[in-house]
Amino acid sequence: MRQKHWCGMTAKMGTVLSGVFTIIATDMYLTFEQKYIRSSNCVIEGDESINILVKQLIICWSFNIILCLSCITIIISCFLIYSVYAQLCVGLMIYTIWIFFYEIVNIVVQILTNDDTSIAAVRVMRWFGLLSRIFMHCFWIFFVMTYGHIIYKSKSQGNILSYNRRISTGDGGFPRRKSKIINFTHHYKNNVSPFFSFEK
Repeated sequence: MRQKHWCGMTAKMGTVLSGVFTIIATDMYLTFEQKYIRSSNCVIEGDESINILVKQLIICWSFNIILCLSCITIIISCFLIYSVYAQLCVGLMIYTIWIFFYEIVNIVVQILTNDDTSIAAVRVMRWFGLLSRIFMHCFWIFFVMTYGHIIYKSKSQGNILSYNRRISTGDGGFPRRKSKIINFTHHYKNNVSPFFSFEK
C-alpha cells in the first residue's frame, strides 16, 4: 500500500521530525528567555489582593515553571520518537495533549512577564518567537494525529483478522474430529464383523 505524502513527508517521518523540532525549539527557548523571565528583584507583598498575589507569584516563579515544563516536554518528545518505532498510540496522544497545555502556559507567562521588558524590540521578538513556535507545533501536530490514526486502524484490522482466524480454526477442528470418529467406527465394524459372522 502506497503511503500518502504531505509536504513531501509521510506521517511517520513528520511525527519523528515533530519530536526533534520540539526538543530543539524548547532548548532554544530556554536559552533566549532565561534572561527575560527571571526576575532578580521579585517581592511578594502580603497586603495585595488575591489576583495580584497570584500574578506576582507566577512572575517570580516563571523561570522555574518554564524550566520544569521544558524538561517534561523534552522527555515527552523523546518518548514520542520511541513511540513511532514501537507503534504506541499512547505516546502520540500524550505528546498532543501536552503540547497544547505547554503552549497555553507559555502564553500566560509571556503575557505576565512581557511588561517587565523595557525594550520594545525585545517584546516583539519574544512574541514573534512564541507565535512562530505555536504555528510550527500546529503544523507538526497534524502529522502526529495522522500517524496515530494510521496505527490505530492497523491495530484494529490486525485484531479483527486474528479473531477471524481463531474462529475459522475453531470451526475447522470440529469436522476433522468428526471425520476421525467416522473412520474409527468404520474400521471397528470391518474388524469385528467377521468374528460375529463366524459365531453365527
